[in-house]
Amino acid sequence: MSEKEEKNKKEKSWIKFAGCLGGLVGIFAFIVYLLYFTDVFVLKKIRVVGAHKVNKNYIIASTGLRGGERLFRIPLKNIKAKILKDTRIKDVTLIRHIPDTLEIIVKERKPIAILKEKGGLYLIDADGVKITKASPSDNDLYPIITIKDYKNEKELLRFLKWLKNNNRYLPVFENIKKVVLDSDELVMKTKDGFSIYFPISSKKDWIYFYRNLDRIMLYLYAKHLEKKIRAIRFDYPRGEALIQFRGKENG
Repeated sequence: MSEKEEKNKKEKSWIKFAGCLGGLVGIFAFIVYLLYFTDVFVLKKIRVVGAHKVNKNYIIASTGLRGGERLFRIPLKNIKAKILKDTRIKDVTLIRHIPDTLEIIVKERKPIAILKEKGGLYLIDADGVKITKASPSDNDLYPIITIKDYKNEKELLRFLKWLKNNNRYLPVFENIKKVVLDSDELVMKTKDGFSIYFPISSKKDWIYFYRNLDRIMLYLYAKHLEKKIRAIRFDYPRGEALIQFRGKENG
């Protein structure tokens, strides 16, 4: 093949490549035009998934969308911010579905306790976020916590989350009525009417103490002594558990 023929072949290849590239750019430009600048794909449906406590119609209304908006020009970031203004909702995922649907996937906050403050009682999650005002019926489901020293707040919430997820330990999560976090101790009062004391300044964490508490509770239930307990203390100076019975100093 001569030099001239080789040059012509390269030019033809380049023209062919440029033609293909131009065709692809044209197709891409047409798709963009179709999606963003025509009324082919307009919003007709909003589907809400994962909402249980929060009303689905309320979520749809909070988006400000009325239908008829161009599907691919809906500002998803702004819509997400609007929905997340509701403290009951932890996270939101928005998905466009061709030709006419916007899917809203909601992750609701899960209560872990009732926080007692001067302003009232609030359901809070494991991150310490206030979800809503607590109702009287919530008292049967979650412990009421009072935090006098917030230094160990995160540890307390992490501990309560562990206890809720490990409900085989005694007393079970649902049996904890009140929790008080102070600077030197954690005090839990059960629905059976006895108190449990954990130390703050210890090399061992509260999960370690609760596992030991479970062994003690199994023994007390086996001996039918659970109604006679006044307190179980793990803040005993020698690092041992102290069981106090009603009408007695210890046992």
